Amino acid sequence: MNKILIIDDEATIRKLFIRLLARDKYKVFTAPNGKKGIETTRKNKPDLIILDLKMPEMDGIETLKRIKKFNEDVVVIVLTAYGTMETAGEAMKLGAYDFISKPFDIERIRVSIKRALEMQRLSEEVAKLRVKTGRKNK
Repeated sequence: MNKILIIDDEATIRKLFIRLLARDKYKVFTAPNGKKGIETTRKNKPDLIILDLKMPEMDGIETLKRIKKFNEDVVVIVLTAYGTMETAGEAMKLGAYDFISKPFDIERIRVSIKRALEMQRLSEEVAKLRVKTGRKNK
């Protein structure tokens, strides 16, 4: 069962994702801010993070930077109601898999999650095969 962490300061968004993703058979964790999100990432090692950009105290970009320092393989989908092309570009440079604007389409989120987790699974498989055959990552 894949583990997904939702980092968003809006309780209604966190509750929506809990209902939506539990229905799709994911184990869901939530955090109301970047600091708690980092702690939860360290503790629960999610496969995927859905991260809001606009949060008090620590914004999503800073949260993303800090998470990627200790877990570069985690897949991150960024959500924002205040998305600009610059912000999207910065998030992608930092390793975000996708950038989705609020209000979002639930089916779009589902597809993005499914694709991201499949990409992660394939990357892990390739890495294992490289180790098995003694080839270096390129």
